[in-house]
Amino acid sequence: MTAVRSCHGAGKSFAAAAAVCWFLRSFPESLVITTAPTGRQVKAILWQEIAQAHARATRELGGHLTLTEWHLAPGWFAFGFATDIPDNFQGLHARHILAVVDEAGGVARNIMDAVMSVLTSQDSRLLAIGNPTDPTGSFYELCRDAGSKCIAISAFDTPNLTVFGITEQDIIDGAWRAKVTGPYPYPKLVTPEWVERALKRWGRESPMYQSRVLGNFPAQGTDNLIPLHWAEAAQQRWAALPDDGLPRELGGDVARFGDDESAVAHRAGRKLLWVDIRAKQDTMQTTGWFASHIRATKSTVMRVDEVGVGAGVLDRLAEQGLPVVGVNVGQASSDPERFLNLRAELYWTFREFLDPDGPDPIGLPPDDQGEAASELVAQLTSIKYKYTSRGQIAIESKEDMKKRGLPSPDLADAAVLAFVGGGSHIDPAAAEILRALKVHS
Repeated sequence: MTAVRSCHGAGKSFAAAAAVCWFLRSFPESLVITTAPTGRQVKAILWQEIAQAHARATRELGGHLTLTEWHLAPGWFAFGFATDIPDNFQGLHARHILAVVDEAGGVARNIMDAVMSVLTSQDSRLLAIGNPTDPTGSFYELCRDAGSKCIAISAFDTPNLTVFGITEQDIIDGAWRAKVTGPYPYPKLVTPEWVERALKRWGRESPMYQSRVLGNFPAQGTDNLIPLHWAEAAQQRWAALPDDGLPRELGGDVARFGDDESAVAHRAGRKLLWVDIRAKQDTMQTTGWFASHIRATKSTVMRVDEVGVGAGVLDRLAEQGLPVVGVNVGQASSDPERFLNLRAELYWTFREFLDPDGPDPIGLPPDDQGEAASELVAQLTSIKYKYTSRGQIAIESKEDMKKRGLPSPDLADAAVLAFVGGGSHIDPAAAEILRALKVHS
């Protein structure tokens, strides 16, 4: 058993594809099984690497290769599939068998147990690779199993950093730039620029930095509002959710110059379609930006944080007859015995929407949908909560997050407002009355 906990962009799927090719061609009548949390990850990641390795091979590897299968002869083949049904692994036996679990941090425990159940022959092997996201899951246990070989790969073990001797301290100090004296040997892998951005955006102690940069399982405390593996599971289910679900609503968080950023999030049904950010805009620019999104998406409502500078943006949007709702997160919640304020109630409700064991968990845009998507996950998983002396749930404030060296969770605020916050479609004819009365929610 070999478990590889790795940073982002280390080429682990490339190495796993090489292992598949080697094993299948080295042992006649062998069987190779590959799995991952989603069908997309099976086809678009590992099996694409297998196809490329097959095509590049200096010796003819032979057989018939499809998107997820490679047949050499009867009883001698490899195939990949994603499933949530453990019984699908029954009946898979061979003397020489290799099971490859890609993105193992997102594979459910019952599926990992089912994979292990087929490794009963004398020459059976398991390769589990992935980002370490869940410090309570089966991948975590496999990495700690005394009977398995655990390989840890951080960004500082990858060639674009090691070739120049770049350390984490170099990234922190900014000294790494002087060390880069030539082109990167593997531009497709993680680069020092990406590591520096991750450090600045996420903070060294954030679960995202620990997992995706250092290749460590995050120290997921009991006070973290949203576990990293919940957020990544939401990213994995995103592609399977429809883009045209209802309701279609927006959330907006307003900043004005400074280090904070204005943010917009667009949801359709259970799917957060996209998130976007803008920095260093004045309130009129932000108003125009919000208005363009309301019109382009034909959303029935946009919820805007009306605390501080958000109030002016909200008033101007309402004045234009646009369907907006103001949300004052500092006001009392609907259940003051349970929540300190509305901010705590909204974030806790959003947390429940992300629970993978919930009735209809929502989807978050994956990393390939833009840098803002990964930034959203970093913000959501860095927020802490606590209980007051009265037993109320309280969410960490933006000011306290900044004291920990973390950025303001502007994208997270917008995403929460896209899903929760109260209010419904405001008839344009009533918008002026609502604006005048300052009743936006």
